[in-house]
Amino acid sequence: MKILLIDKDNPIPAGYKPVLEEVEHGYYMEKNAARCMKKLLEAARKDGITIEVFSAYRTYDYQQKLFDDDVQWNMSEGLSYEEAYKKTASSIALPGRSEHNAGLAADLKGDDWDCDNWYNFEKTSTFKWLEKNAPRFGFIIRYPKDKTQITNFIYEPWHFRYVGCPHAEIITRKGITLKEYLELCNCKFK
Repeated sequence: MKILLIDKDNPIPAGYKPVLEEVEHGYYMEKNAARCMKKLLEAARKDGITIEVFSAYRTYDYQQKLFDDDVQWNMSEGLSYEEAYKKTASSIALPGRSEHNAGLAADLKGDDWDCDNWYNFEKTSTFKWLEKNAPRFGFIIRYPKDKTQITNFIYEPWHFRYVGCPHAEIITRKGITLKEYLELCNCKFK
């Protein structure tokens, strides 16, 4: 499996169209990612942890709407358009530069999700289970803490990216980002 690096500098390759499969509750992912996500969710439930997908595959139009809405919200908070755009770009990718558009990412939460402070997710039993077990199913925390200078994105403990096994296990064990991993194995990004 070729691992795609998708970010601000590496858009989804032209002509890429994921074959989608439903994970659950109307959320879809690329078929291999979906199958592994279903196994992850089932294993968590067997361990008494309820994990929900709250975002997965997104169309380009939906991704643009999320971006535009966030720019508008930031402007309503008093930022100029340029400031609002820059702030939004640190947390929401433009269409074609989002792993969600490729069907390879899912945002996950548990019963212990704090809607008022998303970053508290890292303190939950759900996150601790995911941190320990997600790599077994081919998923990594794509935007890890203390790596924002490498990912050029905010820390997102809820955003899990499918890279497959054993890649996810190696990335997690080494404590590196996807970009660092691909550089380490001299993989081409494009």
